[in-house]
Amino acid sequence: MNHIPPLTIKPREVDAHKGLFGRLLFVGGCRGMSGAISMSALAALRSGAGLVTVAVPSRCLETVAGYHPGYMTHPLPDDGTGKWGTDAHSQLPKTIRTFDAIGCGPGMSTCNEASLLLGSLLRLSVSMVLDADALNLLAAMQGNQGTTDWRDLLRGGSEVILTPHPKEMERLSGISASDRPGQIKAAVEIAQQTETVWVLKGGPTVVIANGMTWTNETGNPGMATAGSGDVLTGVITSLLGQGLTAWDAARLGVWVHGHAGDLGAEHFGQSGLISTDIIDALPRAMVAVER
Repeated sequence: MNHIPPLTIKPREVDAHKGLFGRLLFVGGCRGMSGAISMSALAALRSGAGLVTVAVPSRCLETVAGYHPGYMTHPLPDDGTGKWGTDAHSQLPKTIRTFDAIGCGPGMSTCNEASLLLGSLLRLSVSMVLDADALNLLAAMQGNQGTTDWRDLLRGGSEVILTPHPKEMERLSGISASDRPGQIKAAVEIAQQTETVWVLKGGPTVVIANGMTWTNETGNPGMATAGSGDVLTGVITSLLGQGLTAWDAARLGVWVHGHAGDLGAEHFGQSGLISTDIIDALPRAMVAVER
């Protein structure tokens, strides 16, 4: 197992303050899936983010806010059932362009308003990470949002990282989830076409950008557990918001996430490992990259 990270970050200066380590916005969650975006936000804090805000349907606000006191919450209109309301996409935070990075998708659902919300975010010039339902919504946007191809939505000039698992990649590319080499080839082509970074989750996870391919060597099968991908979204968004390039944030985020999973498995074993164990191990994993 390779415990040498692909890059390192400098330790914090003694006069550092939270404003230096990224202002992040996470958009996601709905009734029944509010834990997903909550874990992303907490993982971002545990991997060094300075300030984190979570935008959720208003009926989910108390649940998400009660998960941890370290991040802020921003309510958006819901439809009365805890899913996104018809005006959610037009009521994003007025300061949204001041965020350093956005993480979108965990627990978001695939309702029509969620699609409008994602479309609004993609029109911003803010670096972002797209995961989970954001990817499912993107795959379903063929012919919508004024475009004939969802790839067009990614050519906005800002840095975008996409983190699909094999089934999500199948929906995006049309390549079967069982065809790992075919999915990697498709990601290489799309990354070059759209100038985006791709994190193809799996064993092992592969990061792809502009003709470059990097394969991660940390992590273990115990990380095949609900919410593990949501944690990864938080870590990568955190590093992106702290000023790393999309390529570096993706590689280092995947490495840190896998290393945290290895640390958690040392204590709980692989079968008993859950996503919050990975979050709890993130501070120790971050120590390994601060040199």
